[in-house]
Amino acid sequence: MNIKVNIWTIIVVALAVTLEILVIAKVFNDNRRLSDNFTALAKGTEYYRIGDSISASRTERILLDNAEMKSYFPEITAAIGQMNVKLRQLERYSAVNSTAKYEIASRLHDTIKIVRDRIVLDTVKLQYTRYKDRWIDFQQAVIADSAYTSIQTRDSIAIVQRWERPHKFWFLRWGRKRHIQTVTNANPNAKITYSIFVERQ
Repeated sequence: MNIKVNIWTIIVVALAVTLEILVIAKVFNDNRRLSDNFTALAKGTEYYRIGDSISASRTERILLDNAEMKSYFPEITAAIGQMNVKLRQLERYSAVNSTAKYEIASRLHDTIKIVRDRIVLDTVKLQYTRYKDRWIDFQQAVIADSAYTSIQTRDSIAIVQRWERPHKFWFLRWGRKRHIQTVTNANPNAKITYSIFVERQ
């Protein structure tokens, strides 16, 4: 009888110790995650240029659970919902904003006469301009006191998500992995203004 009591006591103590270890491990992992999130938010987004034309940004990952996602990023949660994706299905969310500024100089051409059967029906003052390159198509027509403008822009955005270790000496790297998102916009007129990289835990 004493042996049975001792075995059950050992089993209960072993289960209690195992449960305590699991709770401590979860608290430790949560603390590491929150510390990494704080570091990522404190660093913010780094903006820079590659060469003289490609706009780029670098952002560290923020790792959130469902409750934190709803609490801290309600606009992202709403956007995900509009895509018919449940929050529990989400793995990663990335968003990038960029702005483009163009300075266009082009020549105005004017006055077109509408002629039919060699009789001048009317003279309409029409001025138009057109500009096109790899990144923009711009057309504008000015008729009397009205302007009609058509602008079409093109961007080429690349997003790379990777990990890296923060410390290195020669070829050795160490430290906790940091998950990094690098975004580039090849349009030389564009500038990246916002970048976020969120992963659901």
